[in-house]
Amino acid sequence: MDSSHLAGWLLVVGSVTFGIGAGNPYLVRAWTAPRQTFLAIVAGHPAAWRFSHVLFIGGAVMTSAGLAALVVVLPDGWPRSLALTGAVAFAIGTVFWISSLIYRLAVIPTSARAFAETGTVDASVAALDRLNAGLFAAFIVIAFAGLAAIGISITAGGPIPGLLGWGTAAFSGLCVAGLVLAGDMPPFTVYLAPLAFGIAVLVGA
Repeated sequence: MDSSHLAGWLLVVGSVTFGIGAGNPYLVRAWTAPRQTFLAIVAGHPAAWRFSHVLFIGGAVMTSAGLAALVVVLPDGWPRSLALTGAVAFAIGTVFWISSLIYRLAVIPTSARAFAETGTVDASVAALDRLNAGLFAAFIVIAFAGLAAIGISITAGGPIPGLLGWGTAAFSGLCVAGLVLAGDMPPFTVYLAPLAFGIAVLVGA
């Protein structure tokens, strides 16, 4: 398997793996539910919660590896250097994301069970939840910065259409602005560009 195929499959499988976790039928209502409903759903489906988060972690690792592999199929010189910078930034963002996911795996089910039994959430857990929200926000900002850099590098040529590169850079900026204005951004938005990159590379290869 050459570098193009490796990058393409890692990006597609990584993004789809995240999508499977996010589309878990036991949890899909939880992602946009009010806090009390969210905790009730998690308390009622702990195995589904673990399953989805294991997929989230696996998808994050594969997607980050796919972006790193994508660097070598881009033109040498500044495009490859910029793409490498973007891939490193995405990997750093992924570390924040995985840290957040591990917290969610370790703490949220216990907090949800306690809420189901007592109707309250411990104040210390609420404080940790705010810290975890900061990890997630860091992931969104840093990952989109990396994707924007990769998008710009793609416009210099290679197996991915330049229009997709410009679109990725613009979309990344819009999503970061959305996070700042709304205070949240669905994580699936991070995986849209890698999925498109992967499909384009495989089709071109």
